[in-house]
Amino acid sequence: MKSDAQHDTDDSLRSHDEDQTAETGQIFLFPTGRGNRGKSFFTRWAVEEARNAGKEVIVADGDCTNQTLSAYFQDASAPPSADQVSITKWFEDLVQKQIESRKSLIVDFGAGDRTLKHVAHELSLVSFLQNFGVQPVAIHFVGPDTDDLAYLQSFETDSLFAPDATIIVFNQFCVPPHIPQATAFSDSIAESEIIRQILDRGGDIVVMPTLGCAHEIERRRISFMGAIDGETKDDLPPLGLIDRQRTRMWRDNMKKAFATVQHWLP
Repeated sequence: MKSDAQHDTDDSLRSHDEDQTAETGQIFLFPTGRGNRGKSFFTRWAVEEARNAGKEVIVADGDCTNQTLSAYFQDASAPPSADQVSITKWFEDLVQKQIESRKSLIVDFGAGDRTLKHVAHELSLVSFLQNFGVQPVAIHFVGPDTDDLAYLQSFETDSLFAPDATIIVFNQFCVPPHIPQATAFSDSIAESEIIRQILDRGGDIVVMPTLGCAHEIERRRISFMGAIDGETKDDLPPLGLIDRQRTRMWRDNMKKAFATVQHWLP
């Protein structure tokens, strides 16, 4: 059992950690969403932007069936195996590494993975991170399908992982061609109770723009800046000038779209 002096020391350390967070912007960013909702695509952009700005970010690729991030970031951490015990231990080690290193962390699990939910329930993860000066951020990627709200709800139920810093991303890429972009979300999910609940506690909504040549960048496994600069891989030709311009404009539009929540990003 700790003495009163030890408790005072722990409290002092936590207070110091919280002060440091304001200076360093130490973020625990967890993207969620059903498959093909854009969370890995966004994560690539967020990591690239942070590192281009000179910020240190730990990248964690927890998708054991499709390790997309590992193809773009050589230093991405990944579980040693697909065994659930190993994945959980790997994730918990990452959280401790973040706290000790004072870096931001982005964790991308595959759709349906329950590792974070398990750890969040066991550790009260939101308050645990906050006690060590880390800002937990949930970022939910949704399309205009109401089934996406059920996935979001699973994190909100009993505040399992529902920090005040919660971002809802309406991904325009997910809108079917026959549905008008302007009303796709307002006609389906924007007025739902769960959305209002998140906004009422201080969350925000971002509309994520579409990059028309995204598949060409993914074929080459290059960064967005690399695509603009004419880089390529696997004997494929560089992007043409028009697609480079599309990528350049998309980067500018992403910065504008996420400007209101930039303080919640690494």
